[in-house]
Amino acid sequence: MGKIEGFIDEFLFMAKSAADVASKKTGEVVEIGKLRYQIKQAEWDLEKAYAKLGAIAYESRRGGDDLDDALALAVKEIDEIKQKSAEMEEALRAFKKVKKCPKCGQENESNALYCIRCGAPLEDEIPVESEEREQTED
Repeated sequence: MGKIEGFIDEFLFMAKSAADVASKKTGEVVEIGKLRYQIKQAEWDLEKAYAKLGAIAYESRRGGDDLDDALALAVKEIDEIKQKSAEMEEALRAFKKVKKCPKCGQENESNALYCIRCGAPLEDEIPVESEEREQTED
């Protein structure tokens, strides 16, 4: 009976470990999906903001009105959307475990030293989001 109990305990441990890994991967896939959707939403918001900026510029020229304040607000909105999008893309790269080349924008494996497209040296830093995620999982 001791061998059978040991086998069952080992089997249960392995099954639990496999379930934990599958659960973690599923959570990562869900998080990646959320980030991709949020990035796409930011792209749509950016298109709307550019259209708004164009409309303000057109009305300013057409009517001879001074709409500098409205233009400044539209530019600020665009800058905020771009910043938010860049942060989400960085978080997505952290989940995908890739690095972005600072020269050409190509995504590379996280352990790559040089870009696979242009050969530029890649930064050796681990993204902040990745470090924080690993600490919270422990």
